[in-house]
Amino acid sequence: MARAYRADTPQVARFIGYPNRQVVAVFDDRPSADLALATLRSSGIADADLEMYDGAADAERFDATGALHGIVARLRRVMQFSLMDQLPAMAWYEAALREGKVVVAVRTTNRNGTLRVVEVLKGGGGHFINRFGRFDTEEFARWRGPEPAVPDLMRH
Repeated sequence: MARAYRADTPQVARFIGYPNRQVVAVFDDRPSADLALATLRSSGIADADLEMYDGAADAERFDATGALHGIVARLRRVMQFSLMDQLPAMAWYEAALREGKVVVAVRTTNRNGTLRVVEVLKGGGGHFINRFGRFDTEEFARWRGPEPAVPDLMRH
């Protein structure tokens, strides 16, 4: 698991700049996320294409404003927010992790694979499911339950 950011150490959790070609979903609890990952593995998805984020250290990796990762990350986020319609979702994933939820990301390379992954994630209880493509994003499932605490600017 990624190390938590601390101002007094150069160790900063690896920044998630953009989840390119990934389907990303929120799960309300770890057992549901674990089961969805097991189902994806049994359907032939390689471990290298699966990621699970859990806890505050991983929330810092999403770093929706870029503030925790320095000026370059901050400038990158400013540019992304002005050019990409779905980037506010990063704040929602960060907030979900801070609220004790789990985020799963699955790399997909084609439409059929994406649709298959989305069905598994939905069937396992995933919500707020988005696919981040190279030039576009697609929303497959909206947030379920009370909305996370995110700034008004980042609301959907």
